[in-house]
Amino acid sequence: MPDNNDVQLQPTKAVRLIFEYEGEVVRLISQQPVEMAVADSDISGLDPSAHYIDTRDATGKTLARVKARGAFSTSAEVFPERAGEPITRVDIPTPKGAFTVVLPIADNADHFTLVKVAPSAQAPGARDLRAPQPVATDMADFPLAARIQPGNDGGVR
Repeated sequence: MPDNNDVQLQPTKAVRLIFEYEGEVVRLISQQPVEMAVADSDISGLDPSAHYIDTRDATGKTLARVKARGAFSTSAEVFPERAGEPITRVDIPTPKGAFTVVLPIADNADHFTLVKVAPSAQAPGARDLRAPQPVATDMADFPLAARIQPGNDGGVR
C-alpha cells in the first residue's frame, strides 16, 4: 500500500508570480510560465490570518488558491553588530518586501487576485459558541499575462 510520503505529483501548467509590497500597496513584478507540480493549491480552507493568491476565471470564480507565505511580515530580524550576540526580531511600522508564489493555471484562468484573510470580530457579550469564520477581502486583481493565456503554448516548456 502506498505511503503518503510516496505520493508523486504530476507536473502541470503553472505560473511563478513575484510581488513587491509596501504597506497594503502591492505590485506584480513578474509572471513566469513554469511546468511543475503544485502541492498546496487547495481552495477548501482559509487560515484565519493569512494572505492568498487566487487564480480566477472571467466570472471571478476561484479555480486555485495558494498561500502567500512570508507576505506582509510585520517584523524583521536584526543581526547583531558583534559576533556571538543574539539575533533579535523587531516590529516594523510599515511592512515592506517581496514574495513569490507558484499557482496552477487552468484552461479557463483569466486573472489573479490577492486575498487577505482576517479573523472576524465577535460582538462583546455574544453567546454564539461556534468559532467565528474568517473574513476574506480581495485586495488587488492582476491580469494573466498574454504569453500565459489559455491556448497559448508559447511560454510553457
